[in-house]
Amino acid sequence: MFFAHTHNFAIFAIIGQAIFAIFAIAKFAAIAKMRTMDPKRKQIRDWLQAELDRKGHGAKGKLATYLGIRADGITRMLNIDPNKETREVKAEELVKMGEFFGTVPPVIKSDLKPMTTPIGEVKVIGRVAANTWMDVSEMDFDYDDVETVPSVGGYPPSWQYGLIIEGNCLNKIAQHGEKLVCLNIIAAQLEPKPGDLVVVERKKYGGQMVERTAKRLRQSAHGYELWPESNDPAHQDPIVLYEPDADVQVNIIGKVLWIVREP
Repeated sequence: MFFAHTHNFAIFAIIGQAIFAIFAIAKFAAIAKMRTMDPKRKQIRDWLQAELDRKGHGAKGKLATYLGIRADGITRMLNIDPNKETREVKAEELVKMGEFFGTVPPVIKSDLKPMTTPIGEVKVIGRVAANTWMDVSEMDFDYDDVETVPSVGGYPPSWQYGLIIEGNCLNKIAQHGEKLVCLNIIAAQLEPKPGDLVVVERKKYGGQMVERTAKRLRQSAHGYELWPESNDPAHQDPIVLYEPDADVQVNIIGKVLWIVREP
């Protein structure tokens, strides 16, 4: 009888050691997996987390709505714990994230020089005007109202568009009625840098009201700011990108390449 109990105890001890070994191997494999995370996926995850932090409270839900997915899908994209469910970011989702945040995702940034292309024509699709909120349906011109301006060499005309200046929002460098030739930064995989004159859109009420203007991108000790190129006292307040407004979404959508002067 004693031998039987001893024999059973030995069997249980062996089983216990085997289970412990299995858990230890699984834990080691999980740690190894975390340490060997695909560099591109980690880069995307870190960029996504930083952009959500910059946008502030509610950004995750708004991004999910913009992508047309559930909010927990964003959570799974951010997960690095292999014991929790993860989710890869699809290529088309990455492009839309860039549009949502107004920045170029890190893995699609291009170090290539702008390509040499012939001069063509681009459509003047809308307007820029500071401190002017419009219904989204009024921002862009109807087909009958569209005129064209010459494109700028170095980028395909399909990546460019024109905007007409309304008011004195840029009167230090351009006047009312003159036109801006702009580059779609998402199509060009271009991240604006300090000193660039950029096209910025602010949206509120779920995107129904829009303000579109052009401002100079600057970097302060606290982060990026958008400063007016106007001497009008009404247009002197900068847009600070490091202090997100829960009610207003701010996106940099383009870079100004050229100003078409009136004769």
